[in-house]
Amino acid sequence: MAALQKIRNKAGLLVGVIALALLAFIFPWNEVTSFIHKQKDKAFVVDGDIVSTGAYHQRITDFETFQKMISGQTSLDENTTSQIREFVYEQMVKEMMLDKESQKIGLSVSDTELNDMLTGANPSPLLRQIPLFTDPKTGQFSVQALNQFLSIVNTDTKSVPLEQQAQLENLKSVWATIRGMIKYQRLEEKYNALLANSVLVNDIEAKANSEATKATSDIAYVLNRYSSIADSTVSVSDKEIEKLYNERKNNFKTQDELRKISYFTKQIVPSESDYAAVEKEANTAREKLVTADNPALVVADYSEVPYQDVFFSEKNLSAEEGKFAKEASVGDVYGPIRENDTYRIYKLIDRTSAADSVKMRMIIVPEGTDKLAANAKADSIINVIKQGKEFAVVANELYPQSNGGEVGWVTEPQLASAGKDFVDAAFKAPIGEVTKLNLQGQIQIVKVEAKTQPTTKYKLALVQIPVTVSDQTLAALDNELNQFVAESGNAKDFVKVAQEKGYNVTPNTVITGAYPNIAQINGSRQVISWAFHEKVGSVKKFDLSDYKIIALINSKIDAGYLPVSEVKDVLKAELLKDKKAEKMIADMKAKNLTSLDAYAQSLGSKVDTVKFVTFNTPNIMGIGRESALNVYAEVGQVNKLAGPVKGDNGVLVLTVLNKTDQSKDFNVQSFKQTANNQNMYRIMSQATQVLKEKLDVKDNRITFF
Repeated sequence: MAALQKIRNKAGLLVGVIALALLAFIFPWNEVTSFIHKQKDKAFVVDGDIVSTGAYHQRITDFETFQKMISGQTSLDENTTSQIREFVYEQMVKEMMLDKESQKIGLSVSDTELNDMLTGANPSPLLRQIPLFTDPKTGQFSVQALNQFLSIVNTDTKSVPLEQQAQLENLKSVWATIRGMIKYQRLEEKYNALLANSVLVNDIEAKANSEATKATSDIAYVLNRYSSIADSTVSVSDKEIEKLYNERKNNFKTQDELRKISYFTKQIVPSESDYAAVEKEANTAREKLVTADNPALVVADYSEVPYQDVFFSEKNLSAEEGKFAKEASVGDVYGPIRENDTYRIYKLIDRTSAADSVKMRMIIVPEGTDKLAANAKADSIINVIKQGKEFAVVANELYPQSNGGEVGWVTEPQLASAGKDFVDAAFKAPIGEVTKLNLQGQIQIVKVEAKTQPTTKYKLALVQIPVTVSDQTLAALDNELNQFVAESGNAKDFVKVAQEKGYNVTPNTVITGAYPNIAQINGSRQVISWAFHEKVGSVKKFDLSDYKIIALINSKIDAGYLPVSEVKDVLKAELLKDKKAEKMIADMKAKNLTSLDAYAQSLGSKVDTVKFVTFNTPNIMGIGRESALNVYAEVGQVNKLAGPVKGDNGVLVLTVLNKTDQSKDFNVQSFKQTANNQNMYRIMSQATQVLKEKLDVKDNRITFF
């Protein structure tokens, strides 16, 4: 019987195994696993429609290509990449929501309308903002630049050389991104306008808006701030907090799953022993620099910046370098001096008087494989110029985009990478003479057109040694933090122990999966990902390039209504304010005072005055938001003491000193238009969030990114 019972207990498992075997028999296993993977591959979901990680990543790649092209950058930093990921997510969600809603009501952007916004007489404002389509001289939108871009984009990829096809595909991707952004911006404008126009403002509302702004009042008041009495003077029970929570529950709804973490950071910086070691090295470098016949060798051995065998004018030196160069004798050495995380040593090698800058034109002579032929070509070009043909004309004939071979004004340091021989020849060449120079094996034809007046110039040897974090310092920091992680197994003690050890802890920080980083620290996105994948109570050390982060997962908060424990402090603060107001009003009334001066004296305060307050004044000078003053600006009677009344900042006693009616002839259409504009702005700011809730948008990106 026992054996039979065991078989019965395992029956469900056996059925499952048999079903799985039959499924594998009917469908190839690779198709089964592919199906399972697709079910899991959900970057985000909008109204049941799944966006895969591949589709999301492709849009990110497209927008990164767009960003690189309009910015001229070849790579993007972490902050920009994070912003692009978030922008693409919001854009894709918005597109899907707009498509769904627009299809229901027959709203669309036709191809004709889109083409008109792209190439018509009045292009989209978004198109006008893109640097690709601006005139570089004026900075204004250029139809010619747009048409030139479109002529390239419309080229068949197969018709261009293979090496150019990838670049053309990138341009096509950029144009598709631009078209999509403009299309959905227009569709969103239509949708928002439709919503806004469905909310009508009647004459009564317009009249009420007019009444709320026509009267301005000057008010004298005494404010008894809530902070003037201790929280302990009143009490708030858990039942009261629970009651207020239930009343305000809809205010505490979150669409995203949240995590609460506590963390502290330790910046990776050199230790005192690291500074001492570099200072010792700098002193050794100084000794060698003093006696060196070839200072370039000392610089090469010790410095992070190479030796520049050129002369600097004082304006091209730092203030400290210039002061030393002017006061020192040739051969003098200064330093080592410490500046932030660097030690510097200077030696004055030479001093001269010469032009600070020369104005040059240059023609590069193609060398190919035959140096003799290249020299002959250079001599032929020089001969043509010497016979009277303008240097710029010859340069443009050889290189049409060279702007006449113009280099412009250059200093010796700017030419330093060309080598000492090139620099010396360029600065010693007579004005107007055409010279053949060798630039790192490449023949150059150079003409010096002008020189600045001679000035004192200096040649310096600079040894610059950075102080970096040693392996020993890094190991000591790791050991210290690893020990903390081992000792902080109890989550309750995390903050206490960390503070005892002198760490600056940021406790109970609420994060979403969309957060790009922690504390604006590059590379710290991994902390966010970890917090959403590990269990509550986990503690971990994160090793970043410039920081160590130690983090604790305090709690997990599911999407939906925040639990009362998460908003308890906010609710308690509101209830404390209400109870303080009740107590303070009762205490003030009990004194039976009849003037503002008497109240001010009783409270140890003063009488303040504010002018030109209306019912709609959002912020009042000296006090901020104070709805009690807004109300009495409209309904208060002149020269009549009012209060004590509950306000936003404390309990007030007040008197309206003066009231001015600033109303003009009431124009109902004007006020209705103003109200309609306000409605449209409010709807535009809220529509996306409302649709997200309505269409049940699920963001699962934290699982993958």
